[in-house]
Amino acid sequence: MDLNKDLFLFTSDYPYSETETFLESEMPVLSVNYSEIIIFTIKQTGDPRLIPPNAHVAGSLNDREGCNPKKILISNLFFILRSLITEFFGCKEKIYFLKNIRKFNSLLIRAIYDAEFVFQKIKENRNIKFFYSVWLNDWALTLSVLKQKGIIKNFIVKCGGFDIYDERYPGNYLPFRYLIYKHAALISPNSKSGEVYLRSKNMFPSKIHCSYLGTHDHGINPFSNTNFNIVSCSRVIPLKRVELIIEILRHVKSNVKWVHFGDGPFLEQIRKDALGLPENIKVEFKGDMSNKQILDYYANNSVSLFITTSETEGLPISLQEAISFGIPVIGTDVGGISELVNEKTGFLIEKDFDPSAVSLLIENFIFGRSNSEEFRTGVRQYWKENFEDVKVYSEFCRQLDQYEN
Repeated sequence: MDLNKDLFLFTSDYPYSETETFLESEMPVLSVNYSEIIIFTIKQTGDPRLIPPNAHVAGSLNDREGCNPKKILISNLFFILRSLITEFFGCKEKIYFLKNIRKFNSLLIRAIYDAEFVFQKIKENRNIKFFYSVWLNDWALTLSVLKQKGIIKNFIVKCGGFDIYDERYPGNYLPFRYLIYKHAALISPNSKSGEVYLRSKNMFPSKIHCSYLGTHDHGINPFSNTNFNIVSCSRVIPLKRVELIIEILRHVKSNVKWVHFGDGPFLEQIRKDALGLPENIKVEFKGDMSNKQILDYYANNSVSLFITTSETEGLPISLQEAISFGIPVIGTDVGGISELVNEKTGFLIEKDFDPSAVSLLIENFIFGRSNSEEFRTGVRQYWKENFEDVKVYSEFCRQLDQYEN
């Protein structure tokens, strides 16, 4: 370990709440590559999760009561005007930007306030510094402010799903993307499909390079071919389309148990719909469980197949975790799912699939060669070659080391 290398890490909730579980695999690798990890989080509620001994939380942005927008506007007027003009000429949705310029001006003022908070922490640190935001959101804009003000020389940003696709937002516009791309040293979507999408925007495409997330090796799932168990894991919200799993299972003739992990506003409706499934289909809704509880389930219970029917995705960690256990998967051909689901790991289905056709696929799988120890060994090997945390994040650290401050 180089004792002169410190990492400034910018998250949304981590190490608080149960989100950003991918960092639980990434942090151990980061901790052996950097002498100290200084974490900045947006929200700080409840007790923190366990973090490496050389990491600590510098603070959060829960409390912005000290932010005086008028004072910041006056003292940063030229900077704000220059930033807004840069974004206006760089973005494609110019009319939408102008119509909502007050809102975007407020976002920029908040980022300037946040940048001052970070700057105070930077001054306390004398080592070589590296700046890394795990999302292309508020912190990325804050880092671009620090870069424009000459406080830092480089920063890099990762991104996943919600922070990539403009079409999911009003006006097909995500705020200050041009400004962030202009000042970032590297933008790393977590899937090849995300990389292709971002490059298609033609905003500094040479800075955009995929960097996969990785998951930890928790061993192999205890396989049994005496019972057939299907697992799904997601929030119960419209874009996850959990109701389509019910439609698939409605046509399955074999004895199957379906276990779903995840809560959401439509869970009760899904419970009611599942009551209409035939007697050969047993159902268990686990609700909201911690990532550790889900992984413990995979480690101790035979899972024959993992299924996702999402309408849109980035590169789901839930699928990575499943294949790390050697569990074959079925997934819709959306986002980066095709980078996880292929002939080596399972079955890729069309976004607008026919439920009866997928039920037939499951029936054939139950009695086919893929429902075997041999195939599951190949599933796990594919994960090991492409998504094992130590391999993935060690390579990422080598990339990050190119952008010291």
